[in-house]
Amino acid sequence: METSAIASSSLTSAAAQSDRIAKVAKEFEALFTSMMVKAMRSTVGEDSLIPRSMGEKIYTGMLDDEYAKLMGSGGALGLAGMIEQELRRHEGRTVSTDTLRFPAWMLDKRFIAPGSSAPRQSSAGYEQLSRRVERWNDLIDEAAGAHSIDRNLVAAVIAQESGGNRYAVSRAGAKGLMQLMDTTAQSMGVTSSFDPQQNIAGGVRYLRGLLDRFEGDEQLALASYNAGPAAVEKYRGIPPYRETREYVRSVLTLRSQFAALTESKER
Repeated sequence: METSAIASSSLTSAAAQSDRIAKVAKEFEALFTSMMVKAMRSTVGEDSLIPRSMGEKIYTGMLDDEYAKLMGSGGALGLAGMIEQELRRHEGRTVSTDTLRFPAWMLDKRFIAPGSSAPRQSSAGYEQLSRRVERWNDLIDEAAGAHSIDRNLVAAVIAQESGGNRYAVSRAGAKGLMQLMDTTAQSMGVTSSFDPQQNIAGGVRYLRGLLDRFEGDEQLALASYNAGPAAVEKYRGIPPYRETREYVRSVLTLRSQFAALTESKER
C-alpha cells in the first residue's frame, strides 16, 4: 500500500513537472513571437495603418500580444516544441542558456543586447551608434531633465546597454533600451520594459538613485548599474571585475564622444 502511494506521488510529481515545462515553452514562444511581430512592425515606413498616437500604439501593442498568443497556441512557429524538447533533455539538471541547443535564427541579434564589454569604436562607429540612439532623444531629454542627469550620460548608457534597440534582451533577462531586470523595473514603476518611454524613465530614475547613493560619483554609479550597488559597497569602489571596469570606461568614453558630436552639430 505504501509503495503504491509513493509510486502514485512520483507519477503526480512527474506529471506536474511535465506540465510546467510545457507551460514555460509555450510562454517563451508567445514572448518571442510578440517581439518578432513588434520588430517587424517597426521596420515598416510611414503608412496610414501604422499607429501614431499613444492610444493607437497601446491598442496596437495589445493586439500584437494577442496575435502572438494565437500563433503560439497554434504552434505556428514550432518554437514551443523545440524548447520543450531541450528542457526535457536537461530535466533535473541546472543548465545555462548557453548549454541549450537552439537554431541560430532563434538568437537573432535584434533581440539580444550587445553586452557590457563592447569593442572600442572608431569615429564613424560612434556616429553610427549615436544615430541609433538619437531616435530616443526626446525621451532622453525628458527623463534626464526630470532627474538632473547629463543627457549624454543617459544616451551613453543606452548605447552601451542596448545599442538603441528597444527590444534588446540580455542572457540574464535584462530588457529594453536601458536593460532593466524585472525586479528593478517593478521597483521603478515600469510595467512594460519594452516601452521606450517607461524603460528610459525607469532606467534614469534608477541611475539617479545610484548617483545619490554614491554622492554623485559617476564611476561608482555606473559600476553599480552594471554589477549592483552591493558589490561596489563591498569593495568600497569599482569592483575588480573586468566586465564592470570595461563597462565604466566604455560608458564614459561614449558620453564624451556623444557630447563632442552634439557640440559639432550645434556649430
